[in-house]
Amino acid sequence: MEICEVRTKKEKQSYIQFVYELYKDDPNFCDVNLTFVRIFLYKQDGFAKRCRILPIQMKEKGEIKLECMFVFDDTSEIKLSFLEFVPNAKVYLEALLEYTRELLRRYKKEKAIVGVNGQISYGLGILTDAYNREFEFNANYNKAYYTKELDEVFPIMKRAFSYHYDAKHSLSQLDQAMLKQVRQNYQFRYLNLWRFQRDMLLFGELCHASLKSTPYYAEKKPYEMYELMNKMRFLMRKEDIIFAMKDGKEIGFIYTHPDYAELFGKPRLYYVTFFLRFLKRRPKNVIYNVIGVLPEHQSSGVAVALIERSIQIRKKNFPQGVSSFVLEDNLPSTRLCSKLSTGINKEFHLYEIGTEN
Repeated sequence: MEICEVRTKKEKQSYIQFVYELYKDDPNFCDVNLTFVRIFLYKQDGFAKRCRILPIQMKEKGEIKLECMFVFDDTSEIKLSFLEFVPNAKVYLEALLEYTRELLRRYKKEKAIVGVNGQISYGLGILTDAYNREFEFNANYNKAYYTKELDEVFPIMKRAFSYHYDAKHSLSQLDQAMLKQVRQNYQFRYLNLWRFQRDMLLFGELCHASLKSTPYYAEKKPYEMYELMNKMRFLMRKEDIIFAMKDGKEIGFIYTHPDYAELFGKPRLYYVTFFLRFLKRRPKNVIYNVIGVLPEHQSSGVAVALIERSIQIRKKNFPQGVSSFVLEDNLPSTRLCSKLSTGINKEFHLYEIGTEN
């Protein structure tokens, strides 16, 4: 076995090709997440350029058996990202564990997180094989055997869940008296598409201010968030982002969007085909991607009011939806999702590697 750093253009091409070979017979695979692989592999955006990226491949007699990227950001953690491997890979995962410990000691980092794709904006968690694995636009996708093999090698594990929503059910669970009081104290506005960059910079500021205490979070500068969101600009509508305001100042937001994966071809995402489908028809489901509220307003009920407003405006065209990931130890969000949802949609695992475990 040899561990090879991926440096040259040819090696980077082989990194991408390994993913296609691994999933070539998988009917649910779509390569949209390879967009994010390329962002880090080729350092295509501001966040990736700020990080140290170490892509590696493990090979046996010249054949790739495992590959991943180590992302070094400004935190005390290394993000072990975009992990892919062949079946029955215990020996390679054990070698990866030792290699990761060596990196932790060398760079004086506290731990490595397995399952964060560089930064949580690009995806979080290894999808388990216990739930429907149909591809969704906001969710990581991987082979069904991944968590079984990872669970055996990396024993410290956290779980995250996404939840399924039915608009009628969710609205029936809301406290109308509480919502009435929130509306008296807060105002709401939609994304201004004519001032898109300004609102995306504001969105980036609010994301950092409201989510910076989230486990595994690494800061994206406001302009870096604009870079990411600008790729989706041609798809976005004003209702995709709703801002909550207090005394004329934005203090929170909810970001939702249609599940564009319903329009993708399999296995590859062809943008021309996707755009033509987008013009002709709309997805059936909506994704509740992220909610953020400044700490001083988090006990006000404004997050629930943002959810209610988003469901109200979308319920006619999107009566069904799913959430993004919610970490199981995020108790306020877990309780709220359990109340408003009709059940768990998908389960994801994350792993923490220290210098000893």
